[in-house]
Amino acid sequence: MGIVRTQSIIGSIVIYAGAILGFITSALLFPTFLTPEQIGLLSLLVTYGVLFAQLASAGFLHTITRMFPYFRDKKNGHNGFLRLSLLVVTIGSVCMIGVYFLIEPLLVANSTQQNTLFTEYAILIIPLFLSILYFNVFDTYTKSLFNATRGIIQKEFVLRIYIIITFILFYFQLIQFSSFVYLYIVAYACIMIYMAVRLIGEGDFNLAAPKTPYSASMKQELRNVSIYGFLITAAGFIILNIDRIMIEKLVASNPLAQVGIYTTCTYFATMIILPSRSLIKISSTIIAEAWKQGDMQKLQEVYEKSTINQSIIGVLVFIGILINIDTIFAILPDVYSQGLWVIVFISIFYLSEMCAGVAASIISNSPHYKILSHITFAFIALIIILNYIYIPKYGISGAAASSCVAKILYNVAIYVFIKRKFKLQPYSYNHIKIFIIAAISFFAAYIIPDFSHYIVNFLIKSTVVVGVFSALILYFRVSTDISEMLTHFLKSKK
Repeated sequence: MGIVRTQSIIGSIVIYAGAILGFITSALLFPTFLTPEQIGLLSLLVTYGVLFAQLASAGFLHTITRMFPYFRDKKNGHNGFLRLSLLVVTIGSVCMIGVYFLIEPLLVANSTQQNTLFTEYAILIIPLFLSILYFNVFDTYTKSLFNATRGIIQKEFVLRIYIIITFILFYFQLIQFSSFVYLYIVAYACIMIYMAVRLIGEGDFNLAAPKTPYSASMKQELRNVSIYGFLITAAGFIILNIDRIMIEKLVASNPLAQVGIYTTCTYFATMIILPSRSLIKISSTIIAEAWKQGDMQKLQEVYEKSTINQSIIGVLVFIGILINIDTIFAILPDVYSQGLWVIVFISIFYLSEMCAGVAASIISNSPHYKILSHITFAFIALIIILNYIYIPKYGISGAAASSCVAKILYNVAIYVFIKRKFKLQPYSYNHIKIFIIAAISFFAAYIIPDFSHYIVNFLIKSTVVVGVFSALILYFRVSTDISEMLTHFLKSKK
């Protein structure tokens, strides 16, 4: 667990540093100086960019994670694995560019009727998805070389620096909004190029053909894993992003603005899931190695510790959001007040993901990886049905509630499968303690009278929540990792 813990800590620090920058842009600058329609435009461009990138990858990102341990050999250029990866995604890119031009009228249909802003910039989906796609390939490949933090630094921190610099140019009227949008896309290209350059410098960007041709059985396994990965990555995108697309298509009045409000409000909820990103990246590599070696004890250890540590962090951030929800809407312009239930439901959505730990990674790297696609597509059908029912009735709140319900059921199904099939069970009384401690911490802050200034209110209540929660977590030794980290920190100060 040493490499998992170290890179998770580093990754979490970087992610939260990036989150501060994200807060400045998404919670302060964008809502104040951009219209909801303009924010909705940027959100839709990124949403479609990620969608096209996922489809163009043909599932090979999952293949890199799962199969690279069988190809790792730096002296032999990792047996041509990067060459194969780039060949697959390049073919996929060409296909998706063709698909874009075929379905462009459908993509911009609702915008053409009510707001032409998205229609004007829809073509930027192409360079954006190419940048995202190749960044993901280089990031996943780098992660498989046991460096999970480089991509995190670029995506969570450096990218936001680029965007803030670009926004400053726009704010001081040195560029127009159109130039801001173009430079927003260029920022994604910059981090992609950086990842490639670093691989070249380290001698891991090897495009030579493998010295020994792949066996027929290996080719078949690559195809099977890629098909599965394609289904899962596409499904994962749908679960996380279908709400924005369906809001834009189903909301009757000013849909682009509603997407902007929804995107801004969900940003606060994403603070819950941020720490898991570094853990999942490095843990997936450890899990793949454990399955290769048949080490069920290692899987149990990673699974159990991931649920404990992620639950602690997720629950703490969750109650922090709830206790400060009035402060959030004091910061945002009045038009965003309709997103109250969006924050609540999406926060629960991400909290359930944190409590699930690395469950999905355990299945996706196991011999029974195909079952994850069955579970996933069942809940995709559910979320689409719920969205069709509740978005026309309740708008963005209906979209958030639909995602929340579907995600909880999805995580429960995965837990049940792992428990029955692999006999792995990560939960204990410590998890119950976490929620009891959370309730105590919340009410300790709740009973404090509100102060007239929202910043003072935020600081005092947040301090109480963090102080009470942390003290009780440490006192009851809910997490051995956290207790050991604190002990090591205190000893280093002596």
